[in-house]
Amino acid sequence: MKAFILHNIGSFDNLKIKTLAIPKPGKNEVTVKVDFCGLNHLDLLIIAGKRPVSGKFPLILGSEFTGKIADPGKSQKFAIGDTVAVYPWTFCGKCPQCRSDRESICDRGGTYGRTKNGGLAEFAAVDEKNLVRIPQKLDSGKFCASVLSAITAKHMLDRIGIKNGSTVLVNGATGGVGTAAIQLLKRKKCQVICSTSKPEKEIKLKHLGADLTVNTKHMVNSLKEKFPEGIEYIVDAIGGKIWSESVQLLTKNGNMVFCATTLEENGQINIGQAFTRQINLMGSYGGYLSDLREIIKFVRTGAFNPIIDSVYPLDNTKEALLKLLNQKVFGKILIKVNGSY
Repeated sequence: MKAFILHNIGSFDNLKIKTLAIPKPGKNEVTVKVDFCGLNHLDLLIIAGKRPVSGKFPLILGSEFTGKIADPGKSQKFAIGDTVAVYPWTFCGKCPQCRSDRESICDRGGTYGRTKNGGLAEFAAVDEKNLVRIPQKLDSGKFCASVLSAITAKHMLDRIGIKNGSTVLVNGATGGVGTAAIQLLKRKKCQVICSTSKPEKEIKLKHLGADLTVNTKHMVNSLKEKFPEGIEYIVDAIGGKIWSESVQLLTKNGNMVFCATTLEENGQINIGQAFTRQINLMGSYGGYLSDLREIIKFVRTGAFNPIIDSVYPLDNTKEALLKLLNQKVFGKILIKVNGSY
């Protein structure tokens, strides 16, 4: 089979297309013929050596993928030809987190494409407990574009408990998580403010549902002027300096949920101001299997429509990653692994 391989961390020069043997399913596994694989900022962090990997190279990247069962192994639940989405986080099923259905924070977990070979290959061996069926008659690309980013966005909103009709600031609004968060917030009839460093993307954000857009360079002053009492909810998919500045914009008893450290700088906070204003800061890591099932239902019924920026063939994955690195993306980039699109 053809696979997109990372030979070592630290450089895009370590990325290659290589021919490998088709993986046979191990214990409790099936082999999936990959249809689509989504790209994420996580892939860039892995390449740069900023996220721990299994230590085994070559490593097949790709945490977010859909496909069809090619070899069900000894599975009693899945058969050849079943169309499936792969839950990105590996989990043991036995630790306290897993027993509480919090699979993404499993004590012994990881992710496909980081601690286990992922979906940027024509075939992938996947634990059957990570599989969720998707309708065969619908475009699996839409489901793929929702597997990691949309469930991350949904999980963030659920954790922070955003009320219907609230005013919400979304940082990192033009990526997969951000564009999903906007749609999910509009379902809750929220007033959505979106920050971006790219003025050319502001029109796209407004078409997607943003009520107000603001450039990150002027975010604090602009929003303090418009919202002198502050903003009650902030959804942050950026981190760094933007995270630090956003804390200043919260109302008393305001809430910020965050999922990423995209920017290099450390997030900083004035602890005195934080406790006297009684603000609430909440980390959110990925999403649970229940979130994936719910998002698949949203896509199936048309309640959620993921934004797909572009689709590349497997041979052009490096080019697609460079586009992501250079922030020229609005929504999701997908890789069409098998077949054409």
